[in-house]
Amino acid sequence: MVLEHARLEALEKRCDDLIDVARLLNLSLDKEVIIKKSLGHIHERLGKRARYAVLKDGQLLIADWVGEYKENFSTTKKVAPKSVLWKAFSEGKALNLTDPSQTNGYEHTLKEQVKIKAIVPLRYVDARTHKEVRFGVLVVDSGREQAPITEEEFEYLQIMADLMGEAAGKAELVRELIRSYAQREELVKSMAHSLRNRFMVIGGFARRLCRKVNDGETKGYAGIIAKEVVKMEKSLQILEDMWKREKEEPTRAKPETALTKKPPSAV
Repeated sequence: MVLEHARLEALEKRCDDLIDVARLLNLSLDKEVIIKKSLGHIHERLGKRARYAVLKDGQLLIADWVGEYKENFSTTKKVAPKSVLWKAFSEGKALNLTDPSQTNGYEHTLKEQVKIKAIVPLRYVDARTHKEVRFGVLVVDSGREQAPITEEEFEYLQIMADLMGEAAGKAELVRELIRSYAQREELVKSMAHSLRNRFMVIGGFARRLCRKVNDGETKGYAGIIAKEVVKMEKSLQILEDMWKREKEEPTRAKPETALTKKPPSAV
């Protein structure tokens, strides 16, 4: 009965962690803030080391970590090409290694050669193509203790990895929207510049006709054209002013910036 109560209490705390990370998904556009927070929760709740590697230029590179390691991760570290981490990433399947023999035949990235660990692929579904995008792996181990990760802990890690993936997918979508917005801005600027030049040419010729011709009807038409060009130039200026005001609106401050601080290290 006591053990069951302790298990339920631990599960409730972990649910709080998941809710906290899910809340951040609605508040922050910075995936690194959310991933750091996730690693911190894993470290605090499970008492295990946590790190994640991200895919960059065809390589898995250790990008962040929480816990005590022999390695110096002050510079990005490349994951061994024949590591079991690559297997989990390539196959898109989470692995919970509870026996040292499960790592036979694989290279170890860390000098410690930790063989008892959980590896969970990090991925999201692209909002535009609806295709799965794998961008890294989450790795959790107990350090020198080499204590296996329980099934309950493994399930918790997979949910946490899903939330980390959602953060990455959201960040990528926002990046694409910003790029699209920038492209639209350049298009509008180019079109406005081109239209203004044409208005100047048409207006200039219309005013010259007004001064040069003696035919009353022709002079009248030229005057109408010149007046209409002035109106179009004013309309164009209004559009440009609206675009400028839209750009100058203050951007929302990013919340949770304080969450980038790492918790104390543990083995």
